[in-house]
Amino acid sequence: MACAACGGSPDAPASEDVDGSETAQAAAAAETPTPDFAGIPDWRPVDPADLLLIQVEDGMIAIELADWIAPNHANRMRQAARDGFFDGRSFYRVIDGFVAQGGRGEDPDAVELPQYPPLAGEFAVPASTVTFTPMIDADLYAPMIGHVDGFPAAMDEAGSAVWPIHCPGTVAMARDNDPDSGDVEFYIVIGQGPRHLDRIMSVFGRVIDGMAHVQALRRGDPTVNSGVIADPTARDTIMSARMASDLPVADRPAYEVMRTDGQAFFEAKQSRRNRTHEFFFETPPPVIEACHVLGPVRLVEQPDHD
Repeated sequence: MACAACGGSPDAPASEDVDGSETAQAAAAAETPTPDFAGIPDWRPVDPADLLLIQVEDGMIAIELADWIAPNHANRMRQAARDGFFDGRSFYRVIDGFVAQGGRGEDPDAVELPQYPPLAGEFAVPASTVTFTPMIDADLYAPMIGHVDGFPAAMDEAGSAVWPIHCPGTVAMARDNDPDSGDVEFYIVIGQGPRHLDRIMSVFGRVIDGMAHVQALRRGDPTVNSGVIADPTARDTIMSARMASDLPVADRPAYEVMRTDGQAFFEAKQSRRNRTHEFFFETPPPVIEACHVLGPVRLVEQPDHD
């Protein structure tokens, strides 16, 4: 099996996080008590019905949609992809270190889209509806951070509400000042997580493969018209957007995401938190941030279909 978008940070190879090595296991033992992981597999398959594939000139961007937080926005993206709405449109606003925005755009033919009426914002869900795996680390933006099904997330102080947080690769719907004005204009976070957008934007997915292609998109000037690329010929075109479930089985990429409530991810977090490698002649503080430990993803080979 090949590994794609393994969630590693620049200061550590992906294998340090996910291989279950003795080093990782020893680091994991530093925090007690160890949860009971009985019956929880380390990996889960990505449902093709949740896999949005966006093709740009540089390559394919794979996005896992998140019905657990924003089912209406996820369904809007499914609908628009099946309608062929995104085909030939572009990433028209790309700001280095912030977001790449595409879809609806601001061209004259995109002003009125009655087939895609504005959606009510989907910003948080009751904690009782998801499996939230908390982290012990303090956070600047939320009382508690952790993960839901591979997605970095946060929880309120009462433990009653959960929401996704903005990390590199987070995909959300753009909107006007009205919280309920998103339609078919989306953005992908390409820089340091803009956490000030948490709980006010409808996050509906995350990039699980192809972030290099997102990072390769041509940038606009953030000081001119908020980064909108004025010359349409200078924008990167969305060649196609398709749901994997609509493709022949043999043509679908197949991914697995490490379960963030399982033992392998627990050990990966502990390895990151307690760095014992001799490279660190000064021991870093035993703290990590949720955006630095995204649920690892691997590309798996499809079985032969005769």
